Parts: sequence; C-alpha cells; structure tokens
Amino acid sequence: MGTKLRDKVNYVKRLTPRRSWNAAKVLSSFYWSRWTGKPRQWGWPISMAIEPTTACNLGCPECPSGLKMFTRPTGNLKTDAFRSFLDETAKHLSYLTFYFQGEPYINPDFLKMVRMASDRNIYTATSTNAHFISKETAQQTIESGLDRMIISIDGTTQEVYEQYRKGGSLERVLEGT
Repeated sequence: MGTKLRDKVNYVKRLTPRRSWNAAKVLSSFYWSRWTGKPRQWGWPISMAIEPTTACNLGCPECPSGLKMFTRPTGNLKTDAFRSFLDETAKHLSYLTFYFQGEPYINPDFLKMVRMASDRNIYTATSTNAHFISKETAQQTIESGLDRMIISIDGTTQEVYEQYRKGGSLERVLEGT
C-alpha cells in the first residue's frame, strides 16, 4: 500500500459514527448556506489547528515568529488548556494540526499533547524544522502516536538552506531525519 493511501486509510479509521454525522452536518450547512445565500453553521469543526508554541529557534525572513515581530505574546500552550480544549472538541474532531508559526518541539509538553489527542483517536499532524529531532526524540514522536510529520528542508546545501532558514543547520536537520 502506498504512503498516501495508507495515510488516508489511517484518517478514515478515526471516523466514528458521531464524527461522520458531524461531518455530514458541516457539509450540509455549507450547501444550505450556498443555496439560501444565508450563512448557517451546523455541527462542530471537523479539523482544527492549535499552536503548541509561538517561539522558534530560527529567523526565517517570511515568518513573524522567526523575525520576532509578533503582536501577541510568545509562549507555550499549557497542557491544562489543551486538555480543556480536547474535553470540549474530541467527540467531534477528527483531524488536529499541531503547528502554525512556532516550532512545536520547543514546547516541552508537545508530544504529551499529541499523545492525549491520539488517545482520543484524533488524527494528528505537525510541521517542524527538525532541529530538535534526535534518536530519543524520534522514538518519543513515534510513541506519541503522531500520524503525519512535515519536515521543512529548504535547500540541498547549507548555503542555499540558510538563505531562508536563518540560523539553521542543514546537517543537523538531515541527522535528525
């Protein structure tokens, strides 16, 4: 089975009857709103994104986190706040991304949160610059139940890589991956 098909099958396995019904309600509200021209929302979100941290170890020129130009506070998502979020959404939620503008592995509780979501049968995904991946972290990531990991490698030489990933080490990323 190919990687893409395996990933889709893995996601579909997470669709409980309640989540499937919720997805049908969300889709119906979309078509109803389109047909009537009046916004209507039924159901809960089927996919959400959370940001484990707003901090980043790099200084990428296109990113507010890397440029240290946030207009909001920098910090880590607390486990208790994440647990409350899960308590409210887990029955309906089927897909959860753990990234936005920070580097998820900076949050020391990141993999614990992934495990919490995985334990509730939610498909999980993240994106990383991979500077914090070691043998130990890789094993912990596997054990967390993370379903999908996107690794940002923007160049095949250090010279090209550091044009975008300011302060990054291509060698470190390749070692970790």
